[in-house]
Amino acid sequence: MNATQIAELRERLIKERERIVAEWENHGGDGGPIDDWNGRDVEERAVQIASEVVERRIALDDSNLLRKVDFALKRIAEGTYEQCENCGATIPLGRLMAKPSVSLCLACQEAKDAGRL
Repeated sequence: MNATQIAELRERLIKERERIVAEWENHGGDGGPIDDWNGRDVEERAVQIASEVVERRIALDDSNLLRKVDFALKRIAEGTYEQCENCGATIPLGRLMAKPSVSLCLACQEAKDAGRL
């Protein structure tokens, strides 16, 4: 991979990070308390609880993705971005272009997904 390709991927990761942070903040990323229940009936409370659960799940997913993006940016800075963090093999450019935050080669990702890693 050449310097131009790495710079392009780095820029994509930075934009993805900005998007995730904005979305995370929109989905209650602060983990604040549930609204006051005064004056609400049981049905309204159930809807509010369900909404809070969904929002917090989205915020958690965003937080996990943010960690992956930050890890990819760190790997770019360290010069290890193209290397699989498990086996050390080169991650193909096509895989990195498809998902710039990946840190495993396809074989290691498949092993991880199958619970063998």
